[in-house]
Amino acid sequence: MQRRASKRKIKEHPPSKAQPANHCRALMLADGAAIRKKIKQDYEKALRDLDQSRQQLDQFHQTDLPQFTRWLNAQFGALLTELRELSQKIAADEELVDAVEFEVRFGGDSYARAYRRVMKLRENPEPSAPPPNPGGEPNEDWDPFDAQPGSSNADRDTDPTDDFFDAIFGESGPRPRGNPHGGAPGELFPRPRSQPPASRLKELYRALVRRLHPDTQQQMTPQKTEWWHQAQAAYEAGDEGQLEIILTLCEIGETGTTAHTSASLLQRITAQLKSSLREIKRQLAERRSDPAWGFSRQSDHSLLAVRLRNAMMSDLAKMRELWRETQEMIAEWKAAAERLRPPRGRKRRQPDVEFPF
Repeated sequence: MQRRASKRKIKEHPPSKAQPANHCRALMLADGAAIRKKIKQDYEKALRDLDQSRQQLDQFHQTDLPQFTRWLNAQFGALLTELRELSQKIAADEELVDAVEFEVRFGGDSYARAYRRVMKLRENPEPSAPPPNPGGEPNEDWDPFDAQPGSSNADRDTDPTDDFFDAIFGESGPRPRGNPHGGAPGELFPRPRSQPPASRLKELYRALVRRLHPDTQQQMTPQKTEWWHQAQAAYEAGDEGQLEIILTLCEIGETGTTAHTSASLLQRITAQLKSSLREIKRQLAERRSDPAWGFSRQSDHSLLAVRLRNAMMSDLAKMRELWRETQEMIAEWKAAAERLRPPRGRKRRQPDVEFPF
């Protein structure tokens, strides 16, 4: 007779610590094309915004500011000359006042005596000490970028950047011809040698020098100049990541595409572009308060001329008042110094000398 199955619910016990439960981990596929598309869109937007901001800054420095300077000199030449000369006089008087106050503060004398001492030092300045001699005259013909003694320039490669590389990386002596890998002359395929940790840094810097060095460029654009300075700073700091970013930017500029750039590197480039964009926007915010901002796009400058004339006349009145007060104070010190008794030197007592005869 077949036995009936029990309807009682079987109580499940949790697995013991000795036998851990098997957890199932599901793998989810990510759409790499969509992620790369989003990263590329962020890069293109940052690059577009950076180009627009740079164009505005270049417009100010190359067009607005030169035209504004020429117009300002033509409209207010005499007024600007008076402001400049008065500013120089005030600077000279303030230098004298600072010197007198320094003597009063640290010398403990009156302003009259301090003024007399300062004027005496100005009339008879102390001779400056000669520069120290290190022990030998330097060789003026020595150049750190020259080849090492004993090396022949005829055996060197014809690449114009070899001298620059040798000076930077410390390489000396000619490379053997017939084997560019640096092995023995008889070895067609030399054994790979262990490279130092800085080989990647030098390799990146070499590639950037060939692309950005001013001697190898037909036209040195502002962008290439900026990359060249950034590459030099990154090499001195040993920053391989920054050199790789600059090299990738050069390759993108040459090919015009980001198809061969990894998504992670494109993200780092985008972050750097956004950092540069913030700096340029800060400069633009400062330039917008300058009266030369947008000068080339203005047809009527009459209101600007009235505003600048009023501002310069107000500054001129303040400077005249300041110069008058400074001149009066210096004149009081001079009159008090002239009333002082001239300093008398103390007579030294001659020692009693007894002669034996």
